[in-house]
Amino acid sequence: MLSFWKTLNGIVSEDVGKRGIQFLSSADDLKGAVETLSEAKKIAIFTGFIIRRELKGETDGPIGALFLARGLLRAGKDASIWTDFPHYKVIKAGLSFLKINIPLFNIPIIFGGELISAFWKEKFDLLISVERPGRSIDGRYYSYRGEDVSPYTSPLDEFFLEAKRRGVPTIGIGDGGNEIGMGKIRPQILEKLPRGAKISTIVSTDYLVVSGISNWGAYALLAGISKLNGIPDLLPDPGEEIELIKCAVEAGAIDGVRVEPTATVDGLSQEVLREKLREIESCVRD
Repeated sequence: MLSFWKTLNGIVSEDVGKRGIQFLSSADDLKGAVETLSEAKKIAIFTGFIIRRELKGETDGPIGALFLARGLLRAGKDASIWTDFPHYKVIKAGLSFLKINIPLFNIPIIFGGELISAFWKEKFDLLISVERPGRSIDGRYYSYRGEDVSPYTSPLDEFFLEAKRRGVPTIGIGDGGNEIGMGKIRPQILEKLPRGAKISTIVSTDYLVVSGISNWGAYALLAGISKLNGIPDLLPDPGEEIELIKCAVEAGAIDGVRVEPTATVDGLSQEVLREKLREIESCVRD
């Protein structure tokens, strides 16, 4: 199994954005994340990263979160998705497209302790973030380009900070250093990534999955669960992924790199996306 984790980690951490992230990934963290997920029963998934120029959410993150939620349901787990404007409409459309019925929560920009208390009454035993902003050292939220997106971002990382205080396990998935979880390797981000001192988050998670695009990190979790527990059909079909991306774009999402409403992710063509899913599927089969 050791070679499986190394191979899978290498596949999903391919540095397609030339950000230097491949050197920050860890097969051990991926393995630990999957093992923890395998034991969890009730899971809260957080996602959604806004593109300030258009005030629209990007296709990276929600797509992975949606397929992750479906896969967890198929694995017999309880999952919900937590987000904010404008990702709510996109994710709602995606849930309808995939024909899955799970709780979806739209959290306001400003919320207090009452909401946090209500959240923890649900007794979640694992929190997962898929491409969700984590606060920087100055308390603000930044895009990879260094734009301040704080006015449009609900502080959902507060749940991860509270999880640490409560001893509830957490998993972060990111590709740029500014997402929830990346605080675990902040010193390396400061050294390796441009604008790292400004954009890097201080919010860490117990396990961190660093991937070329964050959707791939979500697929890595599904691939690991499938391999570890012998559960088939957890991963999306390559064609199905493209159709869900189209659905997301119709609902208002955009490609975060192209900053255009194209059925692509982080500037990558549909063929590149299809081929990556084939690689992940092949890794599970082998």
